[in-house]
Amino acid sequence: MWPAEVVGSPEEAVAAAERLGWPVVVKVADPGASRRAGTVRLGLTGPEMVRHAYAELSGERVELAVQRMAPQPAVPTVVGMIEDPAFGPVVSFGLGEVTARLLQDQSFRLAPLTGEDASELVRSVRAAPLLFGEYGYPPVAVDALEEVLVRVGRLAHDLPEVFRLDLDQVLVGESDVMILGARATLRTPAGPRLDGGPRRLS
Repeated sequence: MWPAEVVGSPEEAVAAAERLGWPVVVKVADPGASRRAGTVRLGLTGPEMVRHAYAELSGERVELAVQRMAPQPAVPTVVGMIEDPAFGPVVSFGLGEVTARLLQDQSFRLAPLTGEDASELVRSVRAAPLLFGEYGYPPVAVDALEEVLVRVGRLAHDLPEVFRLDLDQVLVGESDVMILGARATLRTPAGPRLDGGPRRLS
């Protein structure tokens, strides 16, 4: 996870920025907020900018967080896992660009994933060329992204108490990936898998 701190006042936000290192972003702490416009202020380089951003966002009566700004350029992606009652744990992948979200440009594979599964999953979305240096984007660390997908698939397979996992956003840079937000839903008490047989998609 990329470093972030939840804050409760403008001065706490400034102190967090000093600890994390400039530049920073101030954003709504809920990872799901990245799907909504106007929930983040980027590229804040000093205390007054942080205070102003906090004042703008705190009017929504939501919990705010300060996070060190990830290096650019990077391609935003979304990785998820949910347990399907018929198929068991399923890993999802899509790009985090607004157009890709609106078009629901996502692909799915059953957990656990092999390296080959992860490679196919990345390349199966329609917006995949943006990861490989096309349309003006620089080529990014697809191998590191595939490693994240394999690990999410392993987590889903090994920990049945994890019912759902959302990594949003996963920024894929030129040499590494940065996970900016994560949210897990646990089933308590942990019970048996919902699927009752071998996992395969037809």
